[in-house]
Amino acid sequence: MKTFLFDLDGTLLAANENDFMHAYFGELTHALHGLLPAEGLARNILTATARMQADTSPGSCNLVKFRREFEALYRGVDQQAVWDRIMEFYATTFDNVHDVMRRNEPLYRSVVYLRERGYRILLTTNPIFPQLATYKRLAWAGFSPDTFEYVSTMENCGYCKPNAAYWQHVATIMNVDPAQALVVGNDCTEDMSARLVGIETYLVTDYVIGDAASSGADHISDGLGFERWVMANY
Repeated sequence: MKTFLFDLDGTLLAANENDFMHAYFGELTHALHGLLPAEGLARNILTATARMQADTSPGSCNLVKFRREFEALYRGVDQQAVWDRIMEFYATTFDNVHDVMRRNEPLYRSVVYLRERGYRILLTTNPIFPQLATYKRLAWAGFSPDTFEYVSTMENCGYCKPNAAYWQHVATIMNVDPAQALVVGNDCTEDMSARLVGIETYLVTDYVIGDAASSGADHISDGLGFERWVMANY
């Protein structure tokens, strides 16, 4: 039985990366006013995230790795107060980011179709957000978390795409045979890295990140093309 591993942002969730980043950092900077200076905040978050993504050491989840890297950039501040404010942001004004994101209808219909036919469905969004923020974005895409057997978050995963260790981790804990799996995503580097562990790949190009022609994807089309392919083959 085939297992389908779906990305979220730019795949199940229609989202332009630049629009999302602008809205996200605008809201987060406002939320952290009075605790951290606005200047350099986005850059430091991206720096800490990149270091977290590069850290493939076992034993710690991504939440712990991110906080360690982020807090190292802000010595002498009340770290717990900052983190509490960040989580308050995800619970409240993060909702405003929804304005630049919407459900990707062909992908939504494809997931519903595959679930009705009994295929295993996993959400392999890059685990760089806490569970709260991931579940909210899932809802914006039209899904509840229990649609998926597995949803990767900062709390339950210690690796990130495009590291092969991320895919190996998911395959191991969810008992997925890479030879019987398909990754569906829009990022030529992060999602297509599943090829490193022998997983078939499908690049959806509606909100593609990177160069599709050099992605090495096994299949490439827009969302409607993916839906037609699913209907014809499964």
